[in-house]
Amino acid sequence: MKMFLIVVVMMAGQGKGEDLYVFEDPQFKDPMKCIQFVQENSIPLTLKMQTEYPGRIIREVYCVSKPKLSNLIN
Repeated sequence: MKMFLIVVVMMAGQGKGEDLYVFEDPQFKDPMKCIQFVQENSIPLTLKMQTEYPGRIIREVYCVSKPKLSNLIN
């Protein structure tokens, strides 16, 4: 089963809510490989999020299956 890495960031300013950033590459076949990737690449992932969402805070990082990702997006 394909797994995707998702980062949830807090909305800026007074608004409440959050945005999702989905990494389509790399994809993982094993959830543990996804978790290991996040642990080993926390600094580059944080820097990427700071580039994509300046001034916003990372709330959560998830590794989710393709069907669950489809449910989140729809």
